[in-house]
Amino acid sequence: MIVDCDRHAAVHRYTDLFPYMTHDWRRHFERDEWLSSVNLGLNHVRVAEQFRHDEPEPYVPSGDEFALVLPHQGLAVNGWADRVAARTFLAALNSYGEDHWASGTSRPVVVVSPHDAQWSATEIRRSAANGKAGGVALPLVPETLGSRTWDPIYAACTEAGLPLVIHYSGVEGNYLGAAALSGGAHGSAFARLTLMPHLAESSIASLTFEGAFARFPELQVLFSGFGFTWLPSLLWRIDREWRTFRHDVPWVTSPPSERVATNMWFTTYPIAEAAARSEWEPGLTDAHRRRLVFGSHAPFGGDTPAEIQGVLDEDWVRGLMANGAALVGAEVGAR
Repeated sequence: MIVDCDRHAAVHRYTDLFPYMTHDWRRHFERDEWLSSVNLGLNHVRVAEQFRHDEPEPYVPSGDEFALVLPHQGLAVNGWADRVAARTFLAALNSYGEDHWASGTSRPVVVVSPHDAQWSATEIRRSAANGKAGGVALPLVPETLGSRTWDPIYAACTEAGLPLVIHYSGVEGNYLGAAALSGGAHGSAFARLTLMPHLAESSIASLTFEGAFARFPELQVLFSGFGFTWLPSLLWRIDREWRTFRHDVPWVTSPPSERVATNMWFTTYPIAEAAARSEWEPGLTDAHRRRLVFGSHAPFGGDTPAEIQGVLDEDWVRGLMANGAALVGAEVGAR
């Protein structure tokens, strides 16, 4: 069975969420000024008509694959100024996902608010109680992931046995409130997309050195959509810095690369960057290779298992599916 750990889904119209909102909030979200700002936000990478995406087909769970379904519209709340509205929007989106994207072969990811950790922890426990959640997505903001700010979210994730999913929204480095990118504000959408992997690298360093795993040793984190070929060089660097300065971080008691091999996961998308295998494959241990999972990134120009096999090989594909089964649940591997 195909195990896809990065399948995107969206509501076709924002009014689809109205049954999950009070009357007052429906009035808020149907106002022209809100709808206009959302439409503007969705154009952040559309610098010309040729870069517009076709309207994606609605996601329908399939019997021939198991999917971790990411409601990507919720990720963009990291650029929202109205934090109360963000909570309302996410609560409605999560409830919609439970009703429409949860099945025997798919589990929606709960998107939580980076502006309210306590509310987010409550939302995780609410969703986990019905058994339909497959993970928890935390949109990125300037507060790095190793901060104690996120402890209520991490506690809820570990209590529920759900992985934390980190996936960029696309507004990082572009809107105030979202996470910044390397070196400052970049004027080009292409520069921003090029630098998205730096968000994952920064997050790994923060989680490792700021003690998040010392506080939550069972926490599992999936970095989705960032690729993985940059991982060997990062592992070498964080281990080197730890050996040199480990007296400054006594809570990190073993090489950080070992923590990556036990607590972090990485999706394959975009697989095209993995074509030069000799440049990255020797730097991955078997333990790290077991932390790579297939992620299609569909329906946004995503990868297929056949494309993975074309770049890597059949053994790799089998390993990625087995790894994905281990991440989302052992019962999937038996299907």
